[in-house]
Amino acid sequence: MKFKLAVGVSFGAVLIGSLVAHIPAAWLLQQVPVVKGLTISGVSGTPWQGSASQVQWQNQRFGRIQWNMKLGALLSGEAAFNVRFGKGSELGFDGRGVVGYRASGPFAENLLVSVPAQNVLKYARAPIPATVTGNLELTLRDYRYQAPYCDVLDGSLAWVSGNVNSPLGSINPGPVIADLSCEQGGLVAQIDQSSADVSSNWKASLDKTYNYRLDGWFKPGAEFPPQLGKQLKWLGTPDTKGQYKINYKGRI
Repeated sequence: MKFKLAVGVSFGAVLIGSLVAHIPAAWLLQQVPVVKGLTISGVSGTPWQGSASQVQWQNQRFGRIQWNMKLGALLSGEAAFNVRFGKGSELGFDGRGVVGYRASGPFAENLLVSVPAQNVLKYARAPIPATVTGNLELTLRDYRYQAPYCDVLDGSLAWVSGNVNSPLGSINPGPVIADLSCEQGGLVAQIDQSSADVSSNWKASLDKTYNYRLDGWFKPGAEFPPQLGKQLKWLGTPDTKGQYKINYKGRI
């Protein structure tokens, strides 16, 4: 009798485990509440390993996404996935890394996202007509979410092979890297840049109450475009080091 019971329990456990392991991701997606503005199509595979051919948010196509669960993370009470995303996106970005959820909230590790700078600039209100080249590369070595922005943030945003072209001249800024951190729940970016065209140092912050601040300076270099240099008179007089100070603050 005990043997039959053990066989029955084992068979039931294997059957349930098999059903859970092979449950279609497309079926599971149909069971969750609809998020307004979010469309996920072409879903295949399982919740543990699968893909979606297109993710669309507010009519913006973010491209294909693939995921593969890190089963070892379950032992520590986390749901973590190796993901690859962005192929076929309107912004032309590409991303990969680890994203997941733990008791304290969402997190990301070693997440890399690359996007052409020109595709981002079209959403910005540039003061002069300009085009940019190069890629923006976001690296999140360790990110842990806490409303409204973060609890932990160790990352960087780099502008690689960048160049700015305008009717008044072109600027090669050289390597531009912003170190990203989280201070008292707010976002902070520290930027230090230097080239023969221009050098600068900036600190930008956005606190938990949506107040932003930008403090820094820039200094035209020996190869700064002369026509563009004539426009700097609107910024006032530089200091004794030749630096133009910039300070902005406000609320979004």
